[in-house]
Amino acid sequence: MSNSLIPYSFTPGTKAKAQEVNANFIALSEKIEENKAYTTSQIAETLDKIDEVSNVADEQKADKNLGNTALITNCVLEAPNGVVTVIDNVVTVHKGLKVLIPNGFNEDGSIKNTIYEVPEDVEVTTVSNSYLNCIYVTPDGCFYAEAYHACEKEPRTKLGLWYKITSNQTYIYKTDILAWKNIDAVAVTMFQNVNGKVTLKQTAKPLRLLTYSDMNNITSWVVPDYNSPVGKSTNTYYTTNISGYLYIFGIGQCNAWEHVEINGTQYRINWVNNGNQAGNCTIFPLKRGDSYYVTGNFYLPSVNFIPLEGEL
Repeated sequence: MSNSLIPYSFTPGTKAKAQEVNANFIALSEKIEENKAYTTSQIAETLDKIDEVSNVADEQKADKNLGNTALITNCVLEAPNGVVTVIDNVVTVHKGLKVLIPNGFNEDGSIKNTIYEVPEDVEVTTVSNSYLNCIYVTPDGCFYAEAYHACEKEPRTKLGLWYKITSNQTYIYKTDILAWKNIDAVAVTMFQNVNGKVTLKQTAKPLRLLTYSDMNNITSWVVPDYNSPVGKSTNTYYTTNISGYLYIFGIGQCNAWEHVEINGTQYRINWVNNGNQAGNCTIFPLKRGDSYYVTGNFYLPSVNFIPLEGEL
């Protein structure tokens, strides 16, 4: 039987010549070396392709330690000593807190940030007011503002800090010029100061990758926190600092009326007869940055904003 890989074939019962046997071994050895070289080159080429695909994927997603900041912004990266602590009316921002300060977009459309690390503990003295305040971090220090808005449209309430999502920029309202001015800042906690006593309401946590075990917590984020309603007044414009639900109740005569205005659009609420009176209650879902206004011809009105579980 002949084989193209070996130059000589032998017949049973006949003597084989040494030089022909050696020639067959040499031919096989050469073919083995050719196959080895070819296989090695194919493996190298495949590895190069895998590396190329992997590099492209790495550019399009955050890695396990969230070092890629092209898709994340306006957040806390690390907090080795915690984010903040409170004593009375003083909020301390801790050394080592590393944040991503939003700074617009790069030419290729990816998110642009400034990474900043707080070099030492910074104490921020706050004052008592009726607002949901925020502590924010800048390269020039740490400060507080009377409100924090994260939305696309300019907040109706001219107050505090505003993060505009589509521009990836933060603005602060300057009362001396009556306008929003760009600032390199990121909010790290929300708080209330009542009678000189600070209560933290929502503090940013360092980023981490989500796991399956987080599912139950995530699904509860959109549930109203009925233990934390905030009373509001009628005939007053408000802008939400956090997402939640607007609960309204009122009593009036049967021909009374009630209006709710949300982001400039007015909604009329029907009344239900109850003898000589009429009553009504309703709930409107609101996202962070929405403005609302409640008015009507009624008495015993009750207006409450109920935040979401995930916002506190």
